[in-house]
Amino acid sequence: MRDALRQRLRRKPDGYRYSIGRILVIFSGLMVTIVLAALDQTIVATALPHVVSDIGGLASYSWVFSAYLLFQTATVPIYGKLGDIYGRRTMIMIAISVFVVGSALCGLAQSMPELVVFRCIQGIGAGGLTPLAIATVSELIPPRDRGRYQGLIGAAFGSASILGPALGGLIVDNTTWRWIFYVNLPVAGVAFAMVALTMPRPKRRREHSVDYTGALLLALGIGALLLGLIWGGKTYPWTSGHVLGAVGLSLVLLCAFAAQERRARETILPFEMLKSPTVAAGAACMMLVALCQFGLIAYVPLFAQGVIGVSATSSGVVLTPLMLGSVVASVVAGQVISRTGRYRRNMLVAPLVFATGMTLLWRMDVHTTVAEAARNMFVCGLGLGLMMPVFIIAAQNATPHRIIGATTGFMQFSRSMGTTFGAAVFGVIVNQGLPASVRGKTFVHRLSPRGRTQLSDAIHPGFALGVVLCIVIFVVVFRAIEEKPLRQSVIDPETDAIIANA
Repeated sequence: MRDALRQRLRRKPDGYRYSIGRILVIFSGLMVTIVLAALDQTIVATALPHVVSDIGGLASYSWVFSAYLLFQTATVPIYGKLGDIYGRRTMIMIAISVFVVGSALCGLAQSMPELVVFRCIQGIGAGGLTPLAIATVSELIPPRDRGRYQGLIGAAFGSASILGPALGGLIVDNTTWRWIFYVNLPVAGVAFAMVALTMPRPKRRREHSVDYTGALLLALGIGALLLGLIWGGKTYPWTSGHVLGAVGLSLVLLCAFAAQERRARETILPFEMLKSPTVAAGAACMMLVALCQFGLIAYVPLFAQGVIGVSATSSGVVLTPLMLGSVVASVVAGQVISRTGRYRRNMLVAPLVFATGMTLLWRMDVHTTVAEAARNMFVCGLGLGLMMPVFIIAAQNATPHRIIGATTGFMQFSRSMGTTFGAAVFGVIVNQGLPASVRGKTFVHRLSPRGRTQLSDAIHPGFALGVVLCIVIFVVVFRAIEEKPLRQSVIDPETDAIIANA
């Protein structure tokens, strides 16, 4: 049996560059990188109240998240392009290094302004972790077999998202909050070592011209837009000079970016990829899915606390079925796609399942139980898990290998923008529906029966919007995305010499 296993690991299937054993080793390093990115997103939320009680700065509470999100989102498309030029191995190692520096500095922060600045550095590193890891899979696995690996990535991300809050609570209960950042260091060390030792080095770097001016304009334009969305309705009114000024500045910078790209020898965002309906429609769908996903993560726990009346700790339990459903569906969908070579059917079924879950959430009221809310979230998780990996697989399959990193980065960027838009859209919907008597409450689980009904009525339109967006996703997939045979090889004659042979 041992000899048979060795033979299987040494085998290099047709269309692959490397043996199965080497692919598994490389993929393990990428999985650790994915876990590193996913853990940080959830572990900080649990411990942040302890941070505020230690170093103060309640007014800057939301900026601990917003600063990270700003710089992470702004750098995603840039990492994708640089990965195509300099190689994914080099850029992943740089991203991990920046992330480690930011994490160490966050752990050393003595004030909230310091923590916010250090979270910016951490966000710059985080912008490259997930998109570069996913793009690297495209160099290892042909699209026909990529589904099962993308499903495992989705499972790792979901599992880390479930583990994060529990780990964060365990750390702050038994040590100091600073370890929520220090814990990244050994995980990042393992990821860095595995990437450095296992990933192939580029044999040569292809000729390139990096448009640094365009990259700066893009990052500043995205940052200004996100800043306006983060401010709007929370820090400042939507019609305030701060919000309108940020959005206006964003439009100016992005127009300047578009003008710069027309002159650039080699663009940061290869606009040729948007000529593919699969890429353009897939990016739009990922943005809409992420928008709905934010609404679930942010407002279902609020519903559980304020309407059902459970404790803050128990309300987090309703998120676990969402992640479990997503993990199960990601793995199953990946296996089905790899075995059948077909993905469009998956794309059409997924939004219908997601819409079913959102409809069940929309029907919840003051009589809903925690078990019913958990069931509804599980259904939503199934829809999410069926969708997210598939759009990336289809986009990579429709993209030339030389720009596959930029395409993957663009897809991840669309997802990040959807999350930010979700924060703005759902915030406006819920705040507009809440009467002043409920809006000012600090402890939502102590609402009166009338207040519970009012909170339920305020959240319902957000879930109804989710149903509508799922229908839009279905229509976009049905009209714009065609079934294309999944390539059975990663060998690309145009760029094959760039990557070292095993």
